[in-house]
Amino acid sequence: MEQTIPSNEIIFVIADYITTPRNVKFEVRIKWRINKELDRLGVAGVCRFDSKSNDLLQVTDLLIGAINYDLKLSTNIITKGDKYKRRFVEYLKIKIGTKELINGFKNHMFNIFVDKDVTKRLPIK
Repeated sequence: MEQTIPSNEIIFVIADYITTPRNVKFEVRIKWRINKELDRLGVAGVCRFDSKSNDLLQVTDLLIGAINYDLKLSTNIITKGDKYKRRFVEYLKIKIGTKELINGFKNHMFNIFVDKDVTKRLPIK
């Protein structure tokens, strides 16, 4: 967790809206759990947002989905996959200037962090 939120940063989390029972304090729980794991204030606030109402959040969701899909392909979680999703992933990699995302990627526009602890446990192609 510490690598995803640098020690000199405090972030706000925007989460896609999900319905929860009235007694579940989603935002409070997320903030509390992350800050407890970090043992400091790392998340100042959490806000659920209906992604269908905002184009920027839709694009963000599309990019995160493509990155996640590529990681699943790279770790053999998905062996064949959907040809249109594969095509979009390849298009994205060309546009940002990388051949792979499994080790993360960083340039002036993107900073894709891949948790190495997760990928160590998965079979890499």
